[in-house]
Amino acid sequence: MITPVAWCAVHVDPTALMDRAAGCLLGGALGDALGAPVEFLRLAEIHRQHGPDGITEPPSPALLTDDTQLILFTVEGLLHNRVDQHGFSWPTTAVWDGCRRWLRTQQQQEPDQDARGLLADPRVYASRAPGLTCLRALQHDEMGSIEQPCNDSRGCGGLARSAPLGFAAHAELAYRHGCEAAALTHGHPGGWAPGGALALIVHLVAVQERPLWEAVDQATGRVLADDEETGLALAEARRQAVLDLRAESRGEGGPSATSVERLGAGWLAAEALAIAVYAALVRYKPTGFRDALLLAANHSGDSDTTAAITGNLLGATHGAEVLPRSWLHRLELAEVIAQLGRDLGAACAGLDFEPERYRLTA
Repeated sequence: MITPVAWCAVHVDPTALMDRAAGCLLGGALGDALGAPVEFLRLAEIHRQHGPDGITEPPSPALLTDDTQLILFTVEGLLHNRVDQHGFSWPTTAVWDGCRRWLRTQQQQEPDQDARGLLADPRVYASRAPGLTCLRALQHDEMGSIEQPCNDSRGCGGLARSAPLGFAAHAELAYRHGCEAAALTHGHPGGWAPGGALALIVHLVAVQERPLWEAVDQATGRVLADDEETGLALAEARRQAVLDLRAESRGEGGPSATSVERLGAGWLAAEALAIAVYAALVRYKPTGFRDALLLAANHSGDSDTTAAITGNLLGATHGAEVLPRSWLHRLELAEVIAQLGRDLGAACAGLDFEPERYRLTA
């Protein structure tokens, strides 16, 4: 075991933090698997194929897309960095190295004989419609950054892997880590600022145990300084959530796919974050996880990413207990995801975890 060094600057129940980190990763993976079969369909097509309620549960097996694959390699990179450095230093290079390791799974069909960590698991060698922006950026020898952007992309690929960066020492670091990690592959402020906002929200609900509504408000104010589009998208998501909850309380409607599609399709990072925040807010209670993911997946757009981020948010808020057991039983790599989540939470809280899992070099 390694000497515990807490990442977090606030007092939090370590066991609860481990559970929320596992919930964040598992919840995101469930949303990813739920939305994947309908990602490129219009809402009318979803209804034709799946019935009037749309898709209502993940397929069996519930396969992951590149969004969750990249999150897993991101977390492994962060934990390798902690083991290698005997503490937590600036994580951008660790995230880059992790994502470049993932790139190898898209370029070969099976592990090398001396592979370690995730690269030793044959199940990760699967190409699940990876985004071209990420693939092209990761093929460069130099990392993209906010100061030296690798492209001008506002797409959601950087946002999709940003949730684990919320398990940082304090709120501002979570925001900065999220921005920098997204900027590795998405150079426009509209591509990296949403990553910072998501990491900040995750930090506030999981580490500081703040209410989700309050966390969204704080992230909205913070991100406005870097990207007005993202701040306005978050504000609109909150406004729409309030309107729909009031209408629901009066029996005059409520959360709907129509409201989701007012926020966009989710191909752009700001839109994807807004849709996920809206779905999480209108079904934020522990019993609402399933309904939130269904709302986030059944729309004409990037259904896997929007549902995955919704799952990240609610899993980080409530922990793994709210996740549907029947969904988890069919989830690809569920045991790997859960272990990475628990170890991420343990590292954040300063608890022991098994370092040999994350010694990726001889």
